[in-house]
Amino acid sequence: MEKYLFRPDNCFFGDCMPFYNSQKGLFYLYFQKDTRNPVPFGDPFGWELATTSDFVNYQRYGEVLKRGTETANDQFIYAGSVYEDLKGKIQAIYTGFNRNFIEQDKPSQVLMRASSNDGINWQKNGIAIDLIPQPGYDSNNWRDPNLVWDEEREEYFLILGTRLKTNEKEKSGRLVYYVSKDGKKWSFKGDFWAPNLYTMIEMPQLFKEKNWWYLVYSEYDLEKTTHYAMSKNIMGPWIIPAQDTFNGRAYYAARTASNGIERFLFGWVPSKEAGKDGNNYLWGGTFLPLRVLISENGELKTALPTALKLAVKDQLKFIPQEISTPYKRSEISYHKRLSGRSYLLTNKIKYKKGTRSFSVIFFENPQTKVGYEFNIDFNKQELSVRRTPNLHWYQMMNIGLTRQVNLKPDTQYQFSVLIDETVAVFEIAGVCLSCRIEKCDTNSLSLAVVDGTVKVA
Repeated sequence: MEKYLFRPDNCFFGDCMPFYNSQKGLFYLYFQKDTRNPVPFGDPFGWELATTSDFVNYQRYGEVLKRGTETANDQFIYAGSVYEDLKGKIQAIYTGFNRNFIEQDKPSQVLMRASSNDGINWQKNGIAIDLIPQPGYDSNNWRDPNLVWDEEREEYFLILGTRLKTNEKEKSGRLVYYVSKDGKKWSFKGDFWAPNLYTMIEMPQLFKEKNWWYLVYSEYDLEKTTHYAMSKNIMGPWIIPAQDTFNGRAYYAARTASNGIERFLFGWVPSKEAGKDGNNYLWGGTFLPLRVLISENGELKTALPTALKLAVKDQLKFIPQEISTPYKRSEISYHKRLSGRSYLLTNKIKYKKGTRSFSVIFFENPQTKVGYEFNIDFNKQELSVRRTPNLHWYQMMNIGLTRQVNLKPDTQYQFSVLIDETVAVFEIAGVCLSCRIEKCDTNSLSLAVVDGTVKVA
């Protein structure tokens, strides 16, 4: 089990519905769990609950919104939205799914309601009749509602993911929307966003910060990660920024929540099939919170939460030095400096113009020099992760594990590398990249530079 990042015992962390309880000063993490019996989506699940104020200490409550029977609409409880209504009561609109209904030609996914006084004990209130699948849309893909209060229009706004009732490989994935004055009676308004980019859109969320509306969503047939778009108006048009993702392939189904001061992403780092580097990713894994930062132009960046970084006891800092290596690669190793498999490396770097790349190599075998490598290619302005040496090819399934950076020579940047057993996260200048690593049996670490000069401070 990871030492600093949260993963429940005996299961994997799935899609999260975050809710901030201002009276308690706690984030409520409602999440789906996967027991992998079999892999994945074995045992039916409801919503588990864990609460935290700092992403370091968690209190578990078990399954609080309980799954239904084998014949119920909510045999599985998929994603939804938790909110406080105008009277101060906590409400949930969630997706009920019954896998048996697909063969019975019944809508397998419907939206349902529940209510609670404390966010822990829930009363189910049945199917939300106003929110049933609409004609022309796929009733087996009608899920993940998200609700927001629009102050300008003084009404609730609800979006959900669906697709047209067409060939499953057609890029007809879209968001549809409803509006309501009281959160009880809803009016269907049709398509909200249909970009013709994906076969399906999952886990959508709307939120407003400063002068911008943000649309967060995940998709599983293109880059298989969490994206965002931005607009000055809740109805769009939606602008897709140059880098519209928060992380790489190994970060999915993230939604955000704010404590009134900071906003955070609540996503997960997927596990690997059979726990092998070369295999593909599986649904569900380890919870990874990320801070959401807003640039001057409104674009969103990410960083590791400050409290989480401060909680890591094994922190590595190096004596300032300059690694100068024209026309070749040079590596400096730090053997026997690590006490375990969970630690934080934090440093500042400054590179000279013309330098090709800088790498942090971790879980490296001192004898064979085999390990994992976070690499910044300054020419391509690209951050990536890989197994090194990649022999015999390939040693790690790392498709989609790249991020664009915007770094300049002769400028100092702080970077952090959080290693937590089988999860690794690299952070620099508002860009994060996470991955799953399975061979963590050695503790050595190295820094490497190719064709140029990097000052490590």
